[in-house]
Amino acid sequence: MRFLSSLMLATLLVPSLARAQGAPAAMPLVVDLKKVELGSWAEYAMSMGSMSLTSRWALVARDAKSNTLEMSTRGGPVAKPVVLRMVLAADPTSDSKPGKPMVIQFGDDAPMIAPAETPAQKFQRPDPKSLIGKEDVKVPAGTFQTSHYRDKNAMGTVDVWVNETVLPLGLVKVRTTPDVEKGAPSAMQIPAATMELSGVGKGAKAAITKKPKPFDPAKMNGLVGGDPASK
Repeated sequence: MRFLSSLMLATLLVPSLARAQGAPAAMPLVVDLKKVELGSWAEYAMSMGSMSLTSRWALVARDAKSNTLEMSTRGGPVAKPVVLRMVLAADPTSDSKPGKPMVIQFGDDAPMIAPAETPAQKFQRPDPKSLIGKEDVKVPAGTFQTSHYRDKNAMGTVDVWVNETVLPLGLVKVRTTPDVEKGAPSAMQIPAATMELSGVGKGAKAAITKKPKPFDPAKMNGLVGGDPASK
């Protein structure tokens, strides 16, 4: 379904803005979500080739067993702003199984339970063995003292800069440099991608407040580039 591939790209375009084998890359997490102040949010500017969008991560709810994050995105292939609600385990780096199904909302439309084939976002702590060093990094939100990690995956090289004071996740910057596919024309090469912190704050409230309805593909007509949801 063309819509689902575009939906996943728009809402799960982190951290590398490219996914191996159809699953979203794990999001770096270097803070203890159980100790993060509710309402903490961070906004990011993301780009991949000619496509750009913004995403905002906010911690909007918590109980003894879970934390609820909302990721809001604007721009990219989806015509309306998108909000994705994720109910995560108390420590999502050790237990990636979601507590409840993900919920998605387009603009002011009624929220819906995300399709079952939408892969859950995973979170992981950077591998200490991949630490490059300590660096000052300048991003739209300012200059931050960071720990710089570098790793290789199926898509190429991923550089991650983190700072534990940047809530709710600790992420400052991500840069993905895909491997060059030998023999393929330049137009077929995957472009480099970046994700940079553009703002932080407190006081975020849940954007999804209504009871979600079952997913209805018919509601998706025209959301992605004016094309039908599927053909």
